[in-house]
Amino acid sequence: MKMKAIFGATCILLFAMPSVLAQGDLFSGPELDFFRKYMIDREFVIPADANRTSRLDGGKIEIDFDRRAKFANLTVAPEGFTYNVMFTMKQTNYDLDANGNRILPGRVMDRTVVVRESFGRSKSTGKMIGHRTILYNDFADASYGMASNMIMSLEGEDKMVVVIIPGGYADYFAAGGGHRPRTNRTHTEIVVKDGKVTRTSVVEIFDVDPDTLQMTPSGEKSTLVDFAELGEGR
Repeated sequence: MKMKAIFGATCILLFAMPSVLAQGDLFSGPELDFFRKYMIDREFVIPADANRTSRLDGGKIEIDFDRRAKFANLTVAPEGFTYNVMFTMKQTNYDLDANGNRILPGRVMDRTVVVRESFGRSKSTGKMIGHRTILYNDFADASYGMASNMIMSLEGEDKMVVVIIPGGYADYFAAGGGHRPRTNRTHTEIVVKDGKVTRTSVVEIFDVDPDTLQMTPSGEKSTLVDFAELGEGR
């Protein structure tokens, strides 16, 4: 409990600092301008009328899920820019019986996760490439230090695409309170329209061989939509 409190205090500190600029010749570009204008210091929430129920582990688990995502702590350096994202998740997992009915009680899996995402421009391709690292997770699993590769592109002034390409694996929830070595590839479209910023993420789940890290599509794919009002969060 004491260790969790220490990590919780660390998490708060990660988001207490204002966005800053490093000294020297700083990175610049339209991708940074988009992020600074539309993403940083905004909190994204799932729409009130969205379906918050889905299934995991080959349909063996049904979950009730909600999430908030706060982008903050933008730091610009000569080679690129970095920011943190804090995910606050409410989740309850239910095993299903042979008839597809929930087995009560469910397992509460609420958690807070902080990731750091960093981007810079490739000299060989001119494209924006980066990585994501998990800095904090108050849920007891093996996600600490997990990293993924990322690519970022703009499609006009009002749309950005971010793709997360997995590396390694994490402990994904399985029936009976167990876990499975899995990972996901996420394709997110960020669109500015009608006074709000909407993120639409298509998440594809892969099973991972823990010895070779070979990924096999699980057949599980989901779409998550969240948004932030442009008049809020500043």
